[in-house]
Amino acid sequence: MQKNSKKFIILHPILIALFPVFLVYSQNIHLILIQGIIFPVLIILGITIALWAGIKFILKNTRKSALLTSLYVFLFFSYGIVFKFLESNVTEEYFILIHALLLITYTSLVVFITYYVVKTRRSFGYVTSTTNVVSIILLSLVFFNIIAYNFENFSSFDDETYEPIILGNNLNSLPDIYYIVLDEYAPLRTLDTFYNYDNSNFVKFLQERGFYVAKNSHSNYAETFLAMASTLNMKYVNYLSDTVGKESLDQRIPYQMISNNLVMKNLKSVGYEIYNFDSGWWGTRSLQIADANLCSKNQNMDFHTLYALKQISILRSFDMFIKDPSSKIFHQERRDRILCQFDEITKIKQKTEKPVFAFMHVMAPHDPYVFGPNGEEVDYKYTFGPTGSAYLSSSEENEAYLNQLIYLTKILKETVEQLQENSDNQPIIIVQSDTGPDISFADTTDDAHQVGRMSIFNAYYFPDEKYDVLYDDITPVNSFRIIFDSYFQTNYGIVEDKVFFSTYEKPYTLIEITDFSIVG
Repeated sequence: MQKNSKKFIILHPILIALFPVFLVYSQNIHLILIQGIIFPVLIILGITIALWAGIKFILKNTRKSALLTSLYVFLFFSYGIVFKFLESNVTEEYFILIHALLLITYTSLVVFITYYVVKTRRSFGYVTSTTNVVSIILLSLVFFNIIAYNFENFSSFDDETYEPIILGNNLNSLPDIYYIVLDEYAPLRTLDTFYNYDNSNFVKFLQERGFYVAKNSHSNYAETFLAMASTLNMKYVNYLSDTVGKESLDQRIPYQMISNNLVMKNLKSVGYEIYNFDSGWWGTRSLQIADANLCSKNQNMDFHTLYALKQISILRSFDMFIKDPSSKIFHQERRDRILCQFDEITKIKQKTEKPVFAFMHVMAPHDPYVFGPNGEEVDYKYTFGPTGSAYLSSSEENEAYLNQLIYLTKILKETVEQLQENSDNQPIIIVQSDTGPDISFADTTDDAHQVGRMSIFNAYYFPDEKYDVLYDDITPVNSFRIIFDSYFQTNYGIVEDKVFFSTYEKPYTLIEITDFSIVG
């Protein structure tokens, strides 16, 4: 009796609640920032503590209530992991059966163990201490993996020194600059070839508004984080392959390069006010250099983390039995964010009398698909969380992408008109895609797929409409070099346009395909 009456510090409900969050983080550390788990940690801890307190109030027993709380949390977050293991060994037609069997099994476990814990007279001293130790070990292993990853992938970000741009003597005013990046927006040729869609009216619209549209432009890199880091720092970033390793997936240094980039530094040094619009993607959610990050009502919430937690939990069973409520949340959040971006960018000049640089990275027409061709709601299956629409057929994917692009084009036209018509001094406007869409759904060769991925939409509006410095196969690395030299009388010059392909699995294993892309 003496032994069993010893006091124990009960830690396991809290530790078991923290475990799934840090497990998800450790598995996605190369993609998300640490602040992305703050909200999930607070929510899960809050629910766990409330559950523990409620059970304790009923049972009037701290150890029993703690054990039941840990059991419920463990079962809740283990369901998706068990299901994933089982689904890998059977065909899709058996998924409903697996869900049914798992739900019956889990329900039985909850009922049986709850009944036993409530009715038994055991003090559970040994079980409590053992559960404490096990939960400490599990969480420690995850922390060890996180620390080991950071140690193995440690590469200091060399924020290279730079000289502020020197203004020329003949500048009368500083033009506002709007840099609009449409994620995976396809150029004319890609849309015609793979989507059977003629988007020439949009090009004609821009040309009539005084734009120069580069007809054979290509991205410098196939992955957004590399493409953005390159464009906003006006240089190639191939050296990162040696810095982080060719086999690495780590994106954190490019994130830092985007967050504190040279283009914005230069503009800020000569009096510009910098505005960024939260894209929902960590690389462009909140920029350190920006004076304001707009459309950021959920800045501390990472929907990718929340979605991953949902997928390892019992909520995964909703995928097969009812319309997944999480899809509705992700769906609406994506719609609201994109609409906010297009609304707010036209209001920037109401916020300041200084010249502005507005950077708007729109995560569309990239999936998830949340807009029909007229902006209408679409079925939630086209959303399927923040990671894309995994349940779509090739034809559905094709149609959904095209519909979202059509609507995006409509609101982009309206935005361009407002930016031009509501400006006292005509601005510089760049409308550019980061990469082309993934056309792997099509029956193409690997070479054709590469060219499709690297071909981008690229259009420029200069107030003086002097486009002799531009050319049809210009790449984004030269965009701001030309703008600075043309409007700020700098001497950056043009670098050779090069195109480097890589895959999502090996983003730093870069293959130069410049010659093929330019003629492709």
